[in-house]
Amino acid sequence: MGKAILLAVTAVVVGASVMLLESSTNRLQADTRQAARQEEALAREIARSAYNLIVSRARQIEAETPDIGLADLVALVNGTAGKLTGPLNGGAYEAWIYPIGASSYGAVAIGRYGDASHQIGNHRVLRNVLEVDQPSRVKVTFLESVAGYCSAIYLQRFVPKNNNGMGNNPGKCDPSNPAHGSSCETQEDIELRGNTRYVALDPVMIFPSGHNRDNASATSDLILNPGERINFILAVDKKCDYQGRTDIPLEIKRKRKKGEWQVVGYYDYSHPALLESTDDFSQLQEGDYAMIQAHPTRLNVWRIAFEDLIFDTEKLVDVKRWGYGDRKWEIRIGAEWGERNGKYSYGGHGWTEVDERGYIRLQDSDGPMPDFNDQVIEVEFIPVPAS
Repeated sequence: MGKAILLAVTAVVVGASVMLLESSTNRLQADTRQAARQEEALAREIARSAYNLIVSRARQIEAETPDIGLADLVALVNGTAGKLTGPLNGGAYEAWIYPIGASSYGAVAIGRYGDASHQIGNHRVLRNVLEVDQPSRVKVTFLESVAGYCSAIYLQRFVPKNNNGMGNNPGKCDPSNPAHGSSCETQEDIELRGNTRYVALDPVMIFPSGHNRDNASATSDLILNPGERINFILAVDKKCDYQGRTDIPLEIKRKRKKGEWQVVGYYDYSHPALLESTDDFSQLQEGDYAMIQAHPTRLNVWRIAFEDLIFDTEKLVDVKRWGYGDRKWEIRIGAEWGERNGKYSYGGHGWTEVDERGYIRLQDSDGPMPDFNDQVIEVEFIPVPAS
């Protein structure tokens, strides 16, 4: 009987010890996970602060030297070391900008805290791209239009919010103001269509669906006002069902799909030249399927080169940043590839050639890669004489 009691007591003691050990282990694991989550959160905050720092530095240099070239801007922002580094909020950061195509730059920031690291990045359009500085009409000319698909070109105005009737009259609506269109909208409607700085107006057709129309030109009757941003949208009509028709509207939903406005109804899909930035609503950024370049010598003239097929974002970004390369989408191995080491790339080393107009030279890929020469337009803002 005594042995049985002793065995029972021993079992209770062992069981309690096991339970205590398991509880301590669980607490230790929970504390470790909590510490890791805290480090990750702090690394994210450091990355965000560093991102804001590098972008603010770029904006300041742009504001002080509005005519600065993209290569010079990148060099000045990044400094002699090629990136900004230093301690921040108990951790450390790295941040830099890099050119994308001819008019855009990307910003990357890495935050580190303890064993955690976090990287963020985005690309945006330079401050003065497609912005009206005096009352103007817009002239659009096709430089290249030899794609197999048909496409229509639409113009969309982004009107500064303080010019839309809301700035001095918050919460109310002025139906006589052109930024409201033909009907009054609620503040919620405006926020859905625009951002905290601009209101996006309904697109208007500049060219109907078509292709093979090099040198075709059109001038809009719209008078553009100073401070407006002008967007151009390529609406793809794959089977040319609406070729030549001028009565086809471009209806746009009030939400995006994968970063782009979703087309309703007639066209297969659309590629906007400009998108509202997803991380900074005071800015507009270059659409994935367009490359925008200011003319090197003519003021208020830009080239917009559209890709009219559908590609993964990684392929579009690779070509826009590095050029065509050997046109093989494969993993690049070696230190000479830098950040692309061990990653897929077309193998380009930057845009080095220019065409007879002074723009970076585009080429037909003759294969499954984005070449951005399917529908290429030149946009010119023509001043309107004072009446």
